[in-house]
Amino acid sequence: MEKIEIKFFLKVFLPLINRREGRAALRCLFRHTTAFTLQKGETLFPKNIPGTVGQIIVVCSGLINGFLQDNEWEKTDIWLGQKGSIYICQGQNSPRTENLNLEAIEEAIIFLIDYEELETSYKSHPELAELFYNYFLPCAMSDASERNIIFRLPDVAYRINRFRKFYPGVYERLPKDLLLSYALCG
Repeated sequence: MEKIEIKFFLKVFLPLINRREGRAALRCLFRHTTAFTLQKGETLFPKNIPGTVGQIIVVCSGLINGFLQDNEWEKTDIWLGQKGSIYICQGQNSPRTENLNLEAIEEAIIFLIDYEELETSYKSHPELAELFYNYFLPCAMSDASERNIIFRLPDVAYRINRFRKFYPGVYERLPKDLLLSYALCG
């Protein structure tokens, strides 16, 4: 990791893990975390590369669009990530693996944490299980729940209003195609 990415790692995870008793857990989490800096318009992976399968995605800064893509380059936008957003991709052993790709709407720093490696560390570092169940999972579920509510609202005005409340300040920063995809479709 670059120096700036290490600073973000410590800024995000140091407050969540007990500094005195959790040093080994923090080092373990660091070993299982890969940092990426994406420039505006850059995607994380080439087409159909299953890079996020089984990963926990943590957005440290910036704004990203998470999308699924088929063989004809058709994109389906499914997740909007801003600072603090978390998305948990299905693993290889799940009935429905997700090949999520990420595109930077603004310059962004993201972390990918291998869920299976993290899970194998739970016995030796119970703080990591606590981190997953008390932080990663609730944040990811909140994002998914809010997204589902927005997509299911019948009226465009209600969707836009709800979108603006859940993603404050993001509405104005989104390109029109993404705005249509997230706030106006239903």
